[in-house]
Amino acid sequence: MNVLRCLAIALGLLCPIVAQADALHDRFQGMDANHDGRLDPREHAAAAQAMFKQLDADLDGSVSVDEMRLARQAMDEPASPGQVRQAIATMDDNGDGQVDADEHRAMAQARFARADANHDGVVTEAEMRQAPGPAAS
Repeated sequence: MNVLRCLAIALGLLCPIVAQADALHDRFQGMDANHDGRLDPREHAAAAQAMFKQLDADLDGSVSVDEMRLARQAMDEPASPGQVRQAIATMDDNGDGQVDADEHRAMAQARFARADANHDGVVTEAEMRQAPGPAAS
């Protein structure tokens, strides 16, 4: 699996919900840098930052509809421009039609918090499996 696909799956940013247990396990392991079976905020933030760098193909500090669409195509998950605009709109707090690093970071933090079901500051693989919406994907 290529790096961009792994990161996208791990962060649940571009992929539909993946029901396969091995896929969830693989993405969790990819994020669990210290291999302790728990994701802490630093591990999750590092994965989010790496994902953003991969998405920002032109290195201008934001992810456009075209960049997101091309990234999805590269991961064999094509989406229509409308689907990509909708995905970006969910993260685009300032309404400029793009996702900047701060917006991406905020979205990743919200997903981490949503996945941390027992509010202990870490996310286990079991919590990730139970997380609602994209946090589990």
